[in-house]
Amino acid sequence: MTDDRELGEDVLEVLLPLLKACTALQASEPTRLSHRGGGLRVVLDVQLAGAPTVRVEQVDIPAGSGAGATRGGAPARRQRRRPALPPGG
Repeated sequence: MTDDRELGEDVLEVLLPLLKACTALQASEPTRLSHRGGGLRVVLDVQLAGAPTVRVEQVDIPAGSGAGATRGGAPARRQRRRPALPPGG
């Protein structure tokens, strides 16, 4: 957020109550990150209130059973299409 820790704390002191008072948003508690210069870095999650929650689960696909796998089991790479050459003349 800033290299000036005191300024960062002042901004955070004003910003957090505003975020929490906003009924359209849902904000998590802030996480303070370490900063070498003594400044302040803060991370928080802000989402729309009432937005649907999405859960994603990983499905393990055996290597070599399709889904982009090549003979060795490594994922296939997409090749870039080159633009067509202009008509010769």
